[in-house]
Amino acid sequence: MTIAQQYAERIAAQLPLAVICSMVGLEKKDWPMMFELTNSVLGSTDPEYQTDVPEEQRGSVEAARQTGMIGRMRMIQYFTEVLADRRQNPREGDLISILLEAEVDGEKLTERDILAFCFLLILAGNETTRNAISGGLLALCQNPEQKAKLLGDMSLIDSAVEEICRWTSPLHHMSRHVVEDTEVGGQAIKAGDRVLMWYLSANRDEDVFEDPYTFDITRTPNEHLAFGIGEHFCLGAGFARKELKVMFEELFRRFPDIELDGSPERLRSNFINGIKHLPVKFTPEK
Repeated sequence: MTIAQQYAERIAAQLPLAVICSMVGLEKKDWPMMFELTNSVLGSTDPEYQTDVPEEQRGSVEAARQTGMIGRMRMIQYFTEVLADRRQNPREGDLISILLEAEVDGEKLTERDILAFCFLLILAGNETTRNAISGGLLALCQNPEQKAKLLGDMSLIDSAVEEICRWTSPLHHMSRHVVEDTEVGGQAIKAGDRVLMWYLSANRDEDVFEDPYTFDITRTPNEHLAFGIGEHFCLGAGFARKELKVMFEELFRRFPDIELDGSPERLRSNFINGIKHLPVKFTPEK
């Protein structure tokens, strides 16, 4: 007998959400709300998450604007209340309590600094990793020879994680402002211009990767840019890699026959390369 599940919401989302919420120090009862608010803020362009606007408006630019704004306001209000509580009742090892006591150059962080940091940590700490986990299983199921190779030799898990990051590229892009006239790939760019860095394109650069359109869990070297580069390198890259590794080690140990049970449903977004729903089936443990 097999069991059918929605992998993206019920499995892939839960580990990164639990890790980041635990680190920040949020009550477990509030974790589902953080998942909901993350969807509102980063998935604001998807009609499925535009539940705070009239149904007839969903799918519009205005609906996306309102959804994102409401999500941000609710999250900031929530963390404002948490900060007030931690000032009165600090906790040992609680990241918010640590931030309230932290100093930079002899000065304590402002409330605005801490709110912005909490907001960023929750969003970045669960959305991108959950989509890498979902996208990774999708890639493995769509490339059964690669899945079989990993099942046959789990020592390949580290290189598989890197290939999943390269292949899925959970963020489509980031933008930057040019600070001085320069040239990239023969294209002149002037100071003040705004440019987009397309990670999906960079991670399939024929000049960097051999056979870049092939999903290969043994790929080495694998100098992908899924976590950014330089001073903008992802703060949580180590956590993301660990979560991906643990998830697939445990998933395939318990459910080695897991496979797709329908088509994936992708997030409507030009920023997040996300999968909202990924139906799977597997034989339950005895």
